[in-house]
Amino acid sequence: MLADVIIKNGKCVTMEEAGQCFDWVAVRNQRILDLGYGEDFESYLSEDTVIVDAEGHTVLPGFIDSHFHVIQTAFNAVSLNLSDVKSLAEISTRIKEAAIAHPGEMIRGYGLSLDGLREDKQLTRNMLDQCCDDVPVWINSKEYQVSILNTYALLYFKIPFTTVGIELDERSMPTGVFRRNANSLLRTNILDSFSDEFRFDTVNQLMPTLLEKGITTINAMEGGTCYSDKDAEFIYHHGKDFPIDMVLFYQTMDIEKVKKKGLKRIGGSLYIDGTIENRTAALSFEYEDCPGTMGTLCLSQQQLNDFVLECYENEIQLALYTIGDRAIEAALTAHVQAMYQVGTTALRHRLEHVELATEEQVERAKRLNLIFSMQPSYELDCGGKGGIYERRLGSRYRLTNAFREIMEKGVRICGGSDSDVTEANPLLGISAAVNHPVEEHRIDVYDALRMFTCEGAYAIFEEENKGTLKKGKLADIIVLDCDIFEVEKERLKDIKVTMTMKSGDIIYERF
Repeated sequence: MLADVIIKNGKCVTMEEAGQCFDWVAVRNQRILDLGYGEDFESYLSEDTVIVDAEGHTVLPGFIDSHFHVIQTAFNAVSLNLSDVKSLAEISTRIKEAAIAHPGEMIRGYGLSLDGLREDKQLTRNMLDQCCDDVPVWINSKEYQVSILNTYALLYFKIPFTTVGIELDERSMPTGVFRRNANSLLRTNILDSFSDEFRFDTVNQLMPTLLEKGITTINAMEGGTCYSDKDAEFIYHHGKDFPIDMVLFYQTMDIEKVKKKGLKRIGGSLYIDGTIENRTAALSFEYEDCPGTMGTLCLSQQQLNDFVLECYENEIQLALYTIGDRAIEAALTAHVQAMYQVGTTALRHRLEHVELATEEQVERAKRLNLIFSMQPSYELDCGGKGGIYERRLGSRYRLTNAFREIMEKGVRICGGSDSDVTEANPLLGISAAVNHPVEEHRIDVYDALRMFTCEGAYAIFEEENKGTLKKGKLADIIVLDCDIFEVEKERLKDIKVTMTMKSGDIIYERF
């Protein structure tokens, strides 16, 4: 049998077991035909075979991003990026420029770090009005837990001022700041207003960026609180229209809806608590910079117990959003009760983010066969001395995202970006895990690669088809611009993908 494509002169790391590496991989009809050494590939050559010379660089299975908000990431590509602003003056300049560039259009800003502004002031509608008062201005905090509107938007979107989470000033007038229920309602109403045609166009524009990063499969966390069920419906109906695989995690507690659609999984950003940055992640201790505050649980223990049990009974894989140790504890308690009643640990249920798990919680998660879906890039944004974790948690910042200890206790970790909260770039996540600011949490390059390849496949029951380079598996393959195991650890983040193959087709090449 002859090959359609042969990738030669490579270090083809199978991810089947540490140290297993071949010189070439042959592909035919969407599948891996064979792997081998030296010039043995010549028996598979024909005059039509495409030859790719890897030039001694690393060849890997395509990357799997295990936590990805597709529609939100796509929308952001056509919105105002505020992730690098450090002052109210910079925000003002960006908004004024956007108003000039796109007259008459709503201005949506995203990625704003409210904690990162130099001024000791809160952004309000009055400040936004001074920048632009003739179209709606909608600013989103980095993790989407807070929205700020100008007066035009406040009146345009018609959210009742009595809604829980609308901040009021001393005159009982809205400041333009929306949190909790008000923020969720606002975001849902706005996102629901976008057409599917707009969704298709923006997602289609996003695809080249993902292929450039070597991403061939994503876990699409769509719908639910702070997002829109129309996003989930769009992926359900149109996810197969794009060149990468989208595995839908419908963010809802409506199990019957999921079952009727024939889906096997539910959740993603199904909130059990909030974020450390906004002091809403549920902790067992007080926040260092806000005594008396320990965060919030979004569900009662009984509500959570009932929902988790229902997922077990219906054999639906569940992904719960848990960041603080108190939220993780609530989720583990619910899983323990459900497991004892139903008697199975085979559903590969997941905890998403899991930033502050205790050693005892990790051990219990292992006994329950739970998977941790984690985002290493958070350590780049929030970790280390002086970072948000330290400001919020004090000395406990040294406990966040303990990758090495979690792996050593036998819990499987799949890696994601939480795009668009952090950049959709697995190599950045790999670098963050290897160079964790707390040295004892660091893992080696091979284990970091596992998070974004074979463990990602296992976490969605696709390990027989994806995640490793093996004869008969789907030919999702990438080539890097170097030998990743020879690069200095500090340079991992600078590695580029030179080729991305999806199902046997080369759909990205870097020139």
